[in-house]
Amino acid sequence: MIAAELLKRQSKDQYYTERREKRAPYFTLIEVDPRDVVDGIVREEGYLSEEVTPAGQMRETCPHCPGNALQLILRYRHVKRSHLFCEQCTRCYDALYPDGTSALAIGGVSLS
Repeated sequence: MIAAELLKRQSKDQYYTERREKRAPYFTLIEVDPRDVVDGIVREEGYLSEEVTPAGQMRETCPHCPGNALQLILRYRHVKRSHLFCEQCTRCYDALYPDGTSALAIGGVSLS
């Protein structure tokens, strides 16, 4: 009985180790219009919206601001859809899988 449980645990540990060692898929970042992702108004000085609270920093960096990590903005209140945001240049991005689907799209889940 103990040998069977040990074998089962080793196989489970090996499965998780293999999953951790796999690299995450590479994303293609595409710039999106802020009007498509956040409610706001267009003014002469730029696009003005309510304060948006980032969920955290991502490992992806802004293509226009080398070394600047993008912020993850989740869909909540006046945010129309989840996106990545560069705090320095204020550009918005979507991350696409190699097949063209959004990595940030969560089917049917809304935090509002």
